[in-house]
Amino acid sequence: MLAAMRFNVARAAGVTNRKMGEQSDYETDLEGMASEMAFCKHFNYWPDLTIGPRQGGWDVDGRAGERIDVKVTKYENGKLLATLKKTPKDADYYVLMVGECPTYKLAGYASARELLKEENIIDLGHGKGYALNQSQLQQFAVKMSDKNISQSRKDKNE
Repeated sequence: MLAAMRFNVARAAGVTNRKMGEQSDYETDLEGMASEMAFCKHFNYWPDLTIGPRQGGWDVDGRAGERIDVKVTKYENGKLLATLKKTPKDADYYVLMVGECPTYKLAGYASARELLKEENIIDLGHGKGYALNQSQLQQFAVKMSDKNISQSRKDKNE
């Protein structure tokens, strides 16, 4: 519901979806919202549940004031991607979630300084952008279980 509302508000406001794949705008908004919620659930952050139009910027405010942009891919070996429009002012960190709604896993993260470098620009067939392989990502200091992060109700009983 929230993803659908964000989708409708953004398109009505003329916000261009800067997706880097062939998926629909709605799917991009759904996976983006769901992966943000999964990230927040894992770290006990409060997700941004507002629906106003947004362009650029970050998705999650960290406890120390850091600005976190959550990225998602459905590809198990997918890359952390950002458009060339991103600047260090948009976010401090970029996190990669891997999976599809409602199940995701944390692949790792990179600082804006690490990701937004000219040497990381590639073209995956949908225009140039910044990209890092999962092997290039930092891992979180908190030990993570191998269990996927799920937004479904079944994990309450685990």
